[in-house]
Amino acid sequence: MNLKESFRYQNFLSGMIIEAGTSLTTTSHCLTTTKTHLRHKVNEDAVDMEETVDVGEFPANNDVLDLMLFLIGEREKLTTAIGAAKSTIGFDLDAAVETNKSRQQVCRNISGMLRTKASKRVEKGADYKFNAEGNQTTYYYDVEVVTTEAFDRAKARDALRALISKSDETSAAIDSAMINTQVEYTPPFNVNDTFEDVVAGFLAKQ
Repeated sequence: MNLKESFRYQNFLSGMIIEAGTSLTTTSHCLTTTKTHLRHKVNEDAVDMEETVDVGEFPANNDVLDLMLFLIGEREKLTTAIGAAKSTIGFDLDAAVETNKSRQQVCRNISGMLRTKASKRVEKGADYKFNAEGNQTTYYYDVEVVTTEAFDRAKARDALRALISKSDETSAAIDSAMINTQVEYTPPFNVNDTFEDVVAGFLAKQ
């Protein structure tokens, strides 16, 4: 499998561990409930009856625990194999991915800043004065509001172009590495298997 497939399989194994954990901790999977109907105590002709409460079918906890331990081992093997594969790429894949995320975030920020525009508008203001009779009255006047850019637009555009170019270049290198770098690992299950499929496949090999 290539790196892209190995990351998907890594997530698959993590998902299976979570599902197994849910099954393992479900109360009805941990306990068997038995009801004894003590009929004979109140009716000499009746016979006591014992029943086990049916909670449906589910994989036994002992089997699920064994599966979880197996899955942990497989995830460790896969993660080690991924690490070995990454070392052959020629650049730090994780650093490239994280740095590109930062570049793309900064590109979004710069684009947002560049969308702001200088403007000029007129608002209304109010004040008070005394008229000829000595009464305080309100009068209104125009307020010119001018907004100007508080940043270097040309510098921002140049930075955006450079970041986009570097981001595209890095993305191409990452995509190439994800597809062309092989990971030495043999998956024990199909990545599209359900939890039930995984349990059945695991138990069939025991």
